Amino acid sequence: MDLRMLSKPFLVLYFSVLVATMGISLVSPILPIFAKDLGATGILIGLTFGVFAVTSMTISPFVGMWSDRYGQKPFIILGLLIYLIAALGYLISDQLWQVIIFRAISGVGGSLIFSVARAYLGLITPEGYEGRWTGVFSSADIIGFGTGPLIAGWIRQQSGFDLVFLSMALLMGFAALAVLLFLPSKPSNRTQILVDKIVFLPIKKALQHRIVLALSLNWAIISLTWGTVLSFLGIRLENLGVSAAAIGLVFALESFSSALTQPFFGVVVDRFSRRLLNAMGILLVIVFFTALGFTENLFWIYIMMIAVGASLGLAVVSLTAMQIDVGRKLGMGTVIGINQAGMSAGVLLGALFSGLIVDFTGKDNSFFFFAAFLMFIGLISFYFLSHKPVGNVILK
Repeated sequence: MDLRMLSKPFLVLYFSVLVATMGISLVSPILPIFAKDLGATGILIGLTFGVFAVTSMTISPFVGMWSDRYGQKPFIILGLLIYLIAALGYLISDQLWQVIIFRAISGVGGSLIFSVARAYLGLITPEGYEGRWTGVFSSADIIGFGTGPLIAGWIRQQSGFDLVFLSMALLMGFAALAVLLFLPSKPSNRTQILVDKIVFLPIKKALQHRIVLALSLNWAIISLTWGTVLSFLGIRLENLGVSAAAIGLVFALESFSSALTQPFFGVVVDRFSRRLLNAMGILLVIVFFTALGFTENLFWIYIMMIAVGASLGLAVVSLTAMQIDVGRKLGMGTVIGINQAGMSAGVLLGALFSGLIVDFTGKDNSFFFFAAFLMFIGLISFYFLSHKPVGNVILK
């Protein structure tokens, strides 16, 4: 481990993102079930989950550009507070349209938290260590997302939905306070020289770079998995007679697998071709995702989700390292904001089209095959867009 990761900015960012993702993931696995209880059909469940991506996709590029100009700390705090409001909104919602509105509001908060926190991380990451730093930092997301469903499953089984939403609000408030008190407003003197080298491009010019579009497409490929799995896997498992706590464990195993493997993959990513490793990770996700579509045995679902988590870990670490490389040349917040929009588009397409597929076929496993097919097409498109350098920007 690089001891420079023990710096105050890294530790505060890591802790705040861990707590924030834990709060978010408390709700994500149960929200489709909550919507179903309010009368939502497959497409409406997809809309409930996917509307988050609509608002996130719309605002992320602008938030990234603004954070380049005005600093990251205020935007991270604002995002956490917006998510807190959304959590309290779920608590008082008793109609589906209300849930959809607060889900849309949470998308604004999500774009502020995740794209801006990664922009801050990119600014303090030493050159040549992108894989190592992002591999360790990404474990905060994954541990948070893995712990949340376990806690949510237990809380829901004991006390119902309301306490889950309240717990989410408390975690968001705690994370906002930690960022306010402990995260430096600007990078330290040690990293300021690196920050001064970064070019700050407007969104229009950044979008003219084919490699920026390639990275955004890659994030869309990866997030298709989240859009489909989080929207419908919980419902499929309930149809198979799996308990709420066991459903939480399914999601947790995938997250913990990704968290445990990403620091190791970070070292590998710094030494070998990031594009090749990214492709290997996505291809493995496609294989295991297809296998999940045929699996009804809970034990093998556990195994497949562990395999999906490790494969996603490889894909995410290599992609994040490439993202920082490009961000140093074109504007860290701008590039990551545009990439976040691509991620949100993938979540949206995965949720909505999977809902349509489930409604059309009447089968609750069809979304696995649909997502695997789209991920394969997207991977081919990514390689077509990124195989040649654009100016002084090249993907390793």
